[in-house]
Formats: sequence, C-alpha cells, structure tokens
Amino acid sequence: MHVETKKLLDFLAADGAKFSIPLFQRPYSWEQWQCEIFWNDIERSAHENKSHFFGAVFYRKDCIDEETTLSLIDGQQRTLTSLLLLAALTERVDAANFADTDLNSAYITQTYLRSNGGIKVQPSKCDEAEFLRALNADKSQQPIDSEDSAEQHHNAIANKAFFVAKMAAADFDPLSFWKGLNSFEVVVVELEDEDNAQSIFESFNSKGVPLVAADMARNYLLLAESEEEQKRLYVNYWEPIQGLFGDDPGSLRLNNALRAWTVIRCKTPKAKNDSESFNDFKQYFVNEYDGTSEDLMEELLSFCIVWAENYRYHAVKKYRSSNWAKIGRKTLVSDRPLAPSSQQSRDFYSQHYGIEVKGE
Repeated sequence: MHVETKKLLDFLAADGAKFSIPLFQRPYSWEQWQCEIFWNDIERSAHENKSHFFGAVFYRKDCIDEETTLSLIDGQQRTLTSLLLLAALTERVDAANFADTDLNSAYITQTYLRSNGGIKVQPSKCDEAEFLRALNADKSQQPIDSEDSAEQHHNAIANKAFFVAKMAAADFDPLSFWKGLNSFEVVVVELEDEDNAQSIFESFNSKGVPLVAADMARNYLLLAESEEEQKRLYVNYWEPIQGLFGDDPGSLRLNNALRAWTVIRCKTPKAKNDSESFNDFKQYFVNEYDGTSEDLMEELLSFCIVWAENYRYHAVKKYRSSNWAKIGRKTLVSDRPLAPSSQQSRDFYSQHYGIEVKGE
C-alpha cells in the first residue's frame, strides 16, 4: 500500500490515466445538499486562503491494452462530483480569457475530463449515458442548464445543473473559485495486489454517502473474485436482484430483504434493524456457510423474487408458498405448491426485468 497526500486537482489529472468504477460499486448517489457543502467549502477555502481536506481515495492501478486505469475502491462519489464541477466550470470560462492561469476551457477539458480521446472516467453501466452528457462528451444531447432539476433527472445531470446555476450568479468569481479548488487536498492510497481491499472497503468510507448493508454484502461477495468473474456474477445475479425492487432510493427494500434472509439463515441473528444486517450476513458466510458465492447469490436472487412479490401484492399467500431455498436447511414451506397466480408473477418479471423465474 502506498499512501500520500495530493492536491485534489493533481489526483484528478492522474498523469493521463483513466478512472474506472468497479461493478461492485453502487451507482452515483450524491445529492444537491452534498454538492452545496462541497461548493461552500471551496468558497470558504478561497476566502480564508487555507487548504481543505477532502477525504481519502483508494484505488488499484491496472494496465489494460497499454492504457493505465485507476480502479476506484473508495472515493468514487467525491471523484465523480469533482469531474461534474470541472465540466460546469469549462462552460463558465469558455468565453473568458484569464491570462497566465490554467483557468481556460481547453486546459481543464484535456487535463481533467478527457483521456486518450474519451471521457476521463468509465462510470458504472447504469450511470454511463448520463455522465457522457454531463461531461460534455455526448454532442447529440442538449447542454445541461439550471432547469435540469433533480426531480426530472439522474443525479449526475441534476448536480451538473446545480453547479451551472451557481456559476451563472452575477457575483461568481472564477479566479477566486479556482484558487479555492486548488487548495483541496486528498489522501491518495494506491493498493497493491496483496492488500486486503475488502477489509479497507468495509472500514473506510469518510465523508461520502454512507454504505448500506446491500452495498457491503455485494462487495463482500464480488471483490474477492477476478474481474471477469465479478462481471459474470454481477450480471447474472446482483443486477437482477437490484432490478427486482425498481426505484429503491438508499436500497431500503433490498436492505429489508437482506435482513429477512439473514434472520432465516443465521443461527443467532443480532441485527436490530436493516442497516445492521451486513454483520449477520458476514458471520453467516464465514462461520456457518460452506458453499460458493455463486450458490449463495442464486438463493438470494430467488429469495428477493419472493420478497419483491410481497412488496408488489402485500399478499402473504404468495410469500409463503414460494420455494426459494437453494442452500442450507429448507424452509417450513419448501414443499408446498406455488400459488395459482405464480405464472402471472413469472410473466411480470420476465417482461419488466428480463428475469426468468423458474416454476416448480
């Protein structure tokens, strides 16, 4: 592990490298109130002429096809938000001429927003289209303006619009703002192959969106696998698990399902609420379970299909009569027939989520 303190802008420049978001990471989640804190901290740093600590970033360096990529293990929310801020700044200073400074559109774009002809970051699959637009890479889309609100758009679009609106104010001083941004510092941690990225990911999440139990469980199951295996397991199991609950801010329904599953599977569950269920999940995996991650994820997908049914219909009969148990001891209802309407359920998930639910 190599640790050093860097200017935020030096880290974002990354010597021409590209950032990538691993599949086990959650989607981009920062909201406007967090962007406002970020904005105010920049202005305060400029006014007080002091450095500002912006947290830590953990990454692993990879080289694929002669292109250097920094895979963000922790700190993706701050990194992505910083890129959105810089994209907004390029539009504000595009027509201005600040002599003898780095504050010009071409410099910011080439240094912080582009890498080898593409955008600087490879976001997660669910965020890709929005970040292409937000980072000014999708020319077929209309530029983002202050009318692109959070009620109508993905967080990346809404947060970029927030920064655009703040920079349009009559009293906005780009030079002072650039000075404040230059005072931001981050602790940069480069992980080596032998470092325990899972342990680090669990214990360190400063000043970002708090990790929820579902995030931790997904990461625990995927991070130890090879990159190719991560993709396969994510696409086959975790992506469908997330999709079952549709629009689920903060993964509240998924966390609830995870806790219900751990209560059934763990011999002595201790979680008092949904947010504490990861500890039970981990204890079960380490001390009680002796199968593979894939088998566990297959059962969790089956269970989540049942649990999502409960949210859809609030019908106890459908919940009790579905056989989801794949590993360990069977449930009390494992041998009961499926509810008569189960074909309707299978058609629903096939149509809306592309998930084929097997009948009995």
